[in-house]
Amino acid sequence: MTVLTAGNAPRSMLGRFGDWWKRWREHAATLAGLRECGDAELSRVAHDIGIDAQDLKVLAGKWPNAADLVVRRAAVLGLDAAEIERDQPQIMRDLERVCSLCDNKRACEHDLSRSPAKADWRDYCPNAGTLAAICANRTQEVH
Repeated sequence: MTVLTAGNAPRSMLGRFGDWWKRWREHAATLAGLRECGDAELSRVAHDIGIDAQDLKVLAGKWPNAADLVVRRAAVLGLDAAEIERDQPQIMRDLERVCSLCDNKRACEHDLSRSPAKADWRDYCPNAGTLAAICANRTQEVH
């Protein structure tokens, strides 16, 4: 049996805050570095990763875990995000980009937590078509 004493609780909370602060500072440093780039450099970097400069700016402003929901959704569908990344890196990058920019994160998080097998997510998920195509492709490969 583990007993949590009053002396342990603040340290745990402080540790969580310290982790958050570290991630926030790393994120702020990334944004600062991006702001220091000129428009030409920003466009070149965006082109190199296959997106436009405006999307790069928006994506840089998101937290690093902004695309985690698409990984969770893929798992519910029986897809391995690491396998997609390995076999089709451009498709995975697009899934992550679209998920990061999505305005339906709250509904998605709720659905994944409460009833991941329900099909309601297909009505609002901008990645629904791509994920369906990947599933269909996997089914064809098996047969």
